[in-house]
Amino acid sequence: MNHQIDISKLGAEKGVYRIKFGLGYFWIHIVCLAIAGLGLAIFLGADVLWKQIVSGIFFLFLSSPLIFLLWRTVPSVFDELRVYENGFTYKSRKGFQSCLWSQVKDHDDILDIGNRLKITSIEKRNKETITFAYKMRGLDVLFHELDEYEFSQIPESKKATAEDLAKSPQTLGELKATYHVKKSVFDLFPLGLLLLVAGFGVIMPIANNNVWLFPACSVPMAIPFALYLWSMVSTRNDELKIFENGFTYQTRKGLASCLWDEIEDYSTVRRGPDISGIKKENGPWISLASNIQGMDDLRSHLRILVKYTGPEE
Repeated sequence: MNHQIDISKLGAEKGVYRIKFGLGYFWIHIVCLAIAGLGLAIFLGADVLWKQIVSGIFFLFLSSPLIFLLWRTVPSVFDELRVYENGFTYKSRKGFQSCLWSQVKDHDDILDIGNRLKITSIEKRNKETITFAYKMRGLDVLFHELDEYEFSQIPESKKATAEDLAKSPQTLGELKATYHVKKSVFDLFPLGLLLLVAGFGVIMPIANNNVWLFPACSVPMAIPFALYLWSMVSTRNDELKIFENGFTYQTRKGLASCLWDEIEDYSTVRRGPDISGIKKENGPWISLASNIQGMDDLRSHLRILVKYTGPEE
């Protein structure tokens, strides 16, 4: 349900933003179009009925990413975001939506190119959800303004002072817990699905008696299986240690350590709460295995240090 507010409560307008068209917007369309074109070429090359049926199914399979992408992006090309002093409005195919900063209950964020934190969707306290279009401009401004509002709501007595920072721990302290990658038979299920897709890619050139389909069809369909298998194998011995004042993470590449006060940013898996990486202040990203245990011990210490440098060009 769309709960609109009195626009006068939003205050002064700070910016109007629309979709950012360019190579960054269309490259995924081009890739999906090329994949669908490959399926069409295979279908048109089939010379007997059973090959046409199999190739037609394969063509529909390869066309599905393009169809889904067009379904998600075409209706949003005219979306408009307006950021105000006390909130924002968003006009999309769903209608006109508005929100005060005080009405925000939760929001999903991404770390985009250029280390820009952007809001991708907002959940209001009345359960209304506002989802922003792909490549919408101004989402970094939206994050900055909401962050400024949330910081302003913190009592001065609870904000860190220079003396507090000077007292910050400099060592990891006492070891609290050690965690490893959780091994489960259910992890083999997506691997099996990817193997099935890879196997189908191998069968297609054989069924069509065309050796040129191996590099054009078999290899691309086998890559996801190989990447997923490599991810499972390369992270199976990862180790997370939780200390009083920080953590260490051991991988095949070496040992990384980070104090709680050194955490600058973190990332989560797409459409999920699991932590995929932690950014150390003035240091590298520490990538975490997808099935590493001990996430709850990390979660309470996570934070994002926003370094806002102005609206994205």
